Amino acid sequence: MANPLAQQVEKILAGAVGEFIAKATVKKNCELIGATPDNLSDSQLTDLAAHIEKSVSFFSGKETGLEVAEKIRSLGG
Repeated sequence: MANPLAQQVEKILAGAVGEFIAKATVKKNCELIGATPDNLSDSQLTDLAAHIEKSVSFFSGKETGLEVAEKIRSLGG
């Protein structure tokens, strides 16, 4: 994954769910918003964060999901 933005999202996620699950989560949730980890853009971060929040909340709790989503949204500047 060469896209620095997607790498940052993955790093945030890895802190909550581990590296392996983070990679899969970024890939799957990018697909859900019509993107790939390689072409993810700032304008897609809000949608991506919403999808990832649901995924993380399901597996790691609502508080963790909200925290991860907020960090992802903040990447957009």
